[in-house]
Amino acid sequence: MMRCFPAFLLAGLALGSLGSGLAAAQAEPSRTPVSVVCAEAAWCDVAAQIGGADVQTHALLATPGIDPHDLTPSPSMARAMAGATIAVVNGATYDDWALPFAASAPSRIVVASVAGWQPGDNPHLFLDPVAVGKVAHVFADMLSRQPGISASDVAARLEVFLKELAGVTDSLAAMKARHDAVPVAAVEPVGETLLRDAGLNVVDESFALAIMNHAEPSPRDVAQVDTLVDGRKVRMLITNPAIHSPQIDRLVDRAQAVGLPIVAIGETLPPGQSWQGWVHGILQTVDQAMGDGGH
Repeated sequence: MMRCFPAFLLAGLALGSLGSGLAAAQAEPSRTPVSVVCAEAAWCDVAAQIGGADVQTHALLATPGIDPHDLTPSPSMARAMAGATIAVVNGATYDDWALPFAASAPSRIVVASVAGWQPGDNPHLFLDPVAVGKVAHVFADMLSRQPGISASDVAARLEVFLKELAGVTDSLAAMKARHDAVPVAAVEPVGETLLRDAGLNVVDESFALAIMNHAEPSPRDVAQVDTLVDGRKVRMLITNPAIHSPQIDRLVDRAQAVGLPIVAIGETLPPGQSWQGWVHGILQTVDQAMGDGGH
């Protein structure tokens, strides 16, 4: 026998069901990604690979050709980093202008501290695979502690990134087996750590450090690098597209005059590239130049 229920009762049941659904939806709101602001694009890429959809990254310096050493930051940069949940700064005198901004963020990573950088060490830590690996671990741990973040998901993405990092390390070891202690000249030491790990020896370090620090190289250093380039006593000249000076232009002209390979290593992650893709590209270019610059 079919039972009939009053219309007002059916309506009440429907409204009750709808109310329960709304309450459930309100109880499980969509999670806002963790805001990660980095001074450099390379660090934001590492964070994005480990964070996945759990993070929203923003790099203060993402345009190739900018020299962070002497940058005058804008108020918008200060606001962006101060408003981040996690701030990442290279440090090591490279982007120290960003340190006060990062101090306002609830969580922060100063790469120089994580990597154990000491005065006199190369400050371009985003091109140091060991430093990158340390930062990856610290960032993964920091992100895992954020509310609502799945630590197991972060760990899985970290594992994938570390495998990619191991591929870079393997490439460096293979290059070192072929090119150990090969002399090269550099106008600025942006890629010196990578070059050393690949078996290359930057023989004009004093000249390169002077250029990096916006100082005038000594006459002795200038004469030394001129002799190295003119006599093709080095296998290539490494340049930095973000650094320009009459000294550099003159040295590039001398290298071109004797047919010495010139390799540009920038200090900003190119748009659309991953950190590991960028580094592999640098290594491939250097490896090719080693063949072109043979004696």
